[in-house]
Parts: sequence; C-alpha cells; structure tokens
Amino acid sequence: MRQLNSNANAQRRIRSSAKSCVSSLLAILIFVWFLPTSFADEKENTTRRNPPQAQYTAEGVERCIGCHAGERMVQMAKTVHGNKKNPQTPYATHGCESCHGPGSIHVSRARGGRGFPLLIAFRQGEPGERHIEACISCHGKDMGKREGMNWTGNIHDSIGMTCVSCHQLHVTSDPMKDQKQQRKKCAQCHSRQIDTHRRFDNVGITFDNMTCFGCHDVHKLTRKP
Repeated sequence: MRQLNSNANAQRRIRSSAKSCVSSLLAILIFVWFLPTSFADEKENTTRRNPPQAQYTAEGVERCIGCHAGERMVQMAKTVHGNKKNPQTPYATHGCESCHGPGSIHVSRARGGRGFPLLIAFRQGEPGERHIEACISCHGKDMGKREGMNWTGNIHDSIGMTCVSCHQLHVTSDPMKDQKQQRKKCAQCHSRQIDTHRRFDNVGITFDNMTCFGCHDVHKLTRKP
C-alpha cells in the first residue's frame, strides 16, 4: 500500500515538473518571439524621431539614371541645365540632386527612401517653397551676364505660383522661350489683358509677333502701392 502511494506521489511530482518545464519553455519561446519585434519597433521609432540626414551621392547623375532612364530624364543632358562644361549648371555640381535634393536615402537599398522626407518631384501638392528654393538657389544670384531674379514677394509669388507653373526643364527647349507658347501660357490667366492690350500700330510695331516677356519682366513684377 505504501509502495502504491509512493509511486503515485512520484508520478504527480513528475507531471508537476513536466508542466513546469513546459510552462517555462513556452515563456522562453514567447519572449524570444516578441523580443526582436520590440527591438525593431523601438529602432523604427528612434529612426523616425531622429531621421538620418540625406547626403549627395558620390555617383551623381549616373546613380539616378541607373533607375530613372526614361527619355525625359536622359534628354536632360542635352539641355542648358545638363551642360557639364558650364560650372554654373546643375550637372556641373550635383547633377539631378542639385534640383531634386540630396539622394543618399532615396537610393538606399535598405529602405528605398521610404519613411523619410521625399526628394523634390516638382509636382502639385508639394510645398511651393521647396520648388522656388530649388530654383532661386541658382537663379536668384547673378550668373555672369545673367542678372539674378527677384521672385520672392512679387505678384506671381504672392498668389502661390512657382517656377514650374510656367517653365519645363526636362525638355531641350523651354516652351516659354517660344513666342506662341509663351503667349498661350500667359493667356491662361491674362487673356482679357492680352485681348484688350494696346496694339501700337501707330509706331509700326506688330503686336502679335511680340512676346509678353519682351516688355514685362514677370520675375520682378511688384504690386503698385
């Protein structure tokens, strides 16, 4: 009888020990399962609080063209901005990044630039200040015979327009340099002023062959007091 009780007690101890081991093992597995996630989440939160600062890539244009190899991107090398021989052009400095911003995070294989401030795409919906700053960083200064533009605070700036509201860069020739295209663009807002404009026929001027910019420096227009 005593032997039976002893065996029963031993079995209970074994079952209790087994349950304890299983519980401990489950606890360890749960800890190991969730611990890396917790560390990853904390690292993610820390990264978002203190995002790394983007730097200019060493490869410049070549790194960008590796992915953005469409016709509009490649033909930039044929434009004024793509002239590497002119030290004042974007391609002679940081290439595409001169206008779109430092791209080290954007080209990162680890994240592909996601989750951090995006490069400037010059599209609607982006803060206009970023567009203007990118252009004025060069065009706001005197460049040889080209006088710097006083865009900030003028009429067009005050109504929220930016450089790309009128100009195109990924083209071999900006349409705004063409008389017909320029007038068509201005007429989108100023059709009444164009239709009712003085014609100057009495002094031998062919008004319809003139450009708006021939008389009006739209980059420096200020409101009359």
